[in-house]
Amino acid sequence: MAFVRAESTRPLAGHPDGSSLPWPKWGDYLKQMTSAISFFAIGLMVSPVCALLSRCFGTRIPSSTGQTIIRGLFKGWLWFSCRIGVFEIEFPEAEKLQHLRGTVLAPNHPSLIDAVIILSVVPHTVCIMRANLIESPFLGGAARLAGFVPNDKGPALIRRGMEKLEGGENLLIFPEGTRTSTLAINPFKNGFALIAKKTGASIQTVLIERRGRYLSKGVSLFSPGRIPFRFRLRLGQLIRADSGESEQQLAARLEEYFRGRLENTGEDLRILDPS
Repeated sequence: MAFVRAESTRPLAGHPDGSSLPWPKWGDYLKQMTSAISFFAIGLMVSPVCALLSRCFGTRIPSSTGQTIIRGLFKGWLWFSCRIGVFEIEFPEAEKLQHLRGTVLAPNHPSLIDAVIILSVVPHTVCIMRANLIESPFLGGAARLAGFVPNDKGPALIRRGMEKLEGGENLLIFPEGTRTSTLAINPFKNGFALIAKKTGASIQTVLIERRGRYLSKGVSLFSPGRIPFRFRLRLGQLIRADSGESEQQLAARLEEYFRGRLENTGEDLRILDPS
């Protein structure tokens, strides 16, 4: 993956939060906005075409087609954004996920591009997505073509999530439900645990480190920051529900696991120990 800086072994140097930067370097800010605008421009061009295909051909187009389109677009956008110096992304274990099937992917959620990074490297993956994003002109058409699942209907979400896993697809779901706020993680929801428990699927945990607060909760997409914005992803434990363990207990066990391995400093969200 061209954007993955797996060869780097130096620590990620922290940057101050760009949201409070009073006099941005205008060249850097132009790159930052070029990256952001290009994401929406690509979505606005591609998503209506995907929506038309979905409406005209329905299930005759397999969801893997939409997933391949999304993976290619996300990979290309991340490559471009890294190339112009907006992001530095390290995911040295990404190749281990290439042949993953029928697994729940459960990362923490510190930023807006967490799903973009993971979906760009893991094939056969369906995302549990905010319902308003599935209806948006930027992402909606491609998301529907890829078989993404809206998060607004509890029983339907569980049923469709189970169907995806049983069909051999992976399910990307953020147990926090929304981006991390002030703690290391937000309290976990139970939906992901219920789906994993009912299907017997393994849960692959993913730990995401964010340096600086750009793209975090409460920080505007247009807030100037000091580039590059740095992200590091590490694979955590592969977890299965224990015999007799309820979904509440499973969710609590994973929440405790994440809390012991992440630290929110206020500026950064850091990985302490992926093991």
